[in-house]
Amino acid sequence: MPRLIAVSLLSLVLAGCGSTPGPTATPISAIPTGSPMASPTATVAPSLAPSVSPSPATLVVIPGAFTTPTPPSASSVWATIRWQRLASTDPLTLVRRVLRWRGGFIAVGWDASSTPVWTSRDGAHWEPLPFNTATTFWPGLLVVAVAEVRNGLVALTVLAGPNDCGGAPDCQTYGSTVPLMSWTSPDGRTWTPHTGPDLGPSSQWRAAPVLAAGPSGLLAASTGSGARLATSVDGIAWRTVPSGAFPTGLAIADIVGTSGGFAAVGALMVSADHERAVAFQSVDGAAWSGPYPLHLVSASGIILASTGTSWGATALVAARSGLIAVGVVFATPGGGLWWQSAHGRDWRALPTYPPLGPTTCTGEGCGGQANGALVGDGERMVALRGGVAGGVWTSSDGLIWRRLAVTGDLPSEQATQAVLLPGGVLLSDGTTTWLGEAAGR
Repeated sequence: MPRLIAVSLLSLVLAGCGSTPGPTATPISAIPTGSPMASPTATVAPSLAPSVSPSPATLVVIPGAFTTPTPPSASSVWATIRWQRLASTDPLTLVRRVLRWRGGFIAVGWDASSTPVWTSRDGAHWEPLPFNTATTFWPGLLVVAVAEVRNGLVALTVLAGPNDCGGAPDCQTYGSTVPLMSWTSPDGRTWTPHTGPDLGPSSQWRAAPVLAAGPSGLLAASTGSGARLATSVDGIAWRTVPSGAFPTGLAIADIVGTSGGFAAVGALMVSADHERAVAFQSVDGAAWSGPYPLHLVSASGIILASTGTSWGATALVAARSGLIAVGVVFATPGGGLWWQSAHGRDWRALPTYPPLGPTTCTGEGCGGQANGALVGDGERMVALRGGVAGGVWTSSDGLIWRRLAVTGDLPSEQATQAVLLPGGVLLSDGTTTWLGEAAGR
């Protein structure tokens, strides 16, 4: 099954002391479980005639090539992690998501309001993709998602808008003069633009659109209140899903592909001032079942009263045999929540964040969250943390974890920003980045 590795950008979840919880959901109102399912309306999009064409005079500076250790096979069992500190100038420090596909690998990075792209045939030698050519992305576009389809790769792009935080991704806005676009490629090196899915104006998005690959094809969705959905089998022709697919009052945070279709999480407004975390399932991305509750529980696992405090799910981390939904308590700075499910329907709370455990640090916005980072790529999950009590664990379902032997230059305790690679993991404290090379068995 083709899988999207994303954070949306790789499936990336940050946690630990000093980390920032994901975006909160926008309150709206709810309808009961079991609401009528919707069917898609065909809105097939023709190829896009560029309204903003590439300009040969525009200088586009791209990061250089880099090398990584040759990754083990996708199904190999990781046995050890060897850490090494990367130079601040190493282009690998810019990587934010990686997709392993049948033609090799593609990586997308973040560099001050731009998204550099690299491709690799073997997962070891990575060549940058030039922008502003006749067969690649136009300058000023952000690559916000990449997925695999039968004929190659599909990417979604948006026009970069102003950024008031020195290029930090959390503050990135999107322009409106160029619409959301889809691009297709047979090899990751040459790309053709097409009219993208209709996900509404970018001013209404909570964050960048998400793109998930499931057995029936692709699903693109806007985030936040009143999410808009569209499906496609090839990334060229998109079918808009009617707005009734989800209940009124749902703010979608994330969607991933699963072996049975798709899973979505977010927050559902159940009263004028109260939201709860919920999940939904779909076989085809058009008809959805749910909502399925993600309960708020105490540290001992007791379900707490569902009135008063509002909470929501903000991200999904996927592995071969299970999912972990990550969430927040909206009124509690730093308050983090985890739930696990085998398929996206029945969820169990993980109040102690196994295998990481809760943070032990003190201070505002520090307690009540996992003591480390959690990432996944659809094949495996990796939980990790730095410092003297550091460690790395892997899991195929989010319940049973195996600790790996660790050697090398260990990351600092403040390193909580993680990116999962085909052959290891990156961990950063925002200034310094470490590469953990995985050895399989």
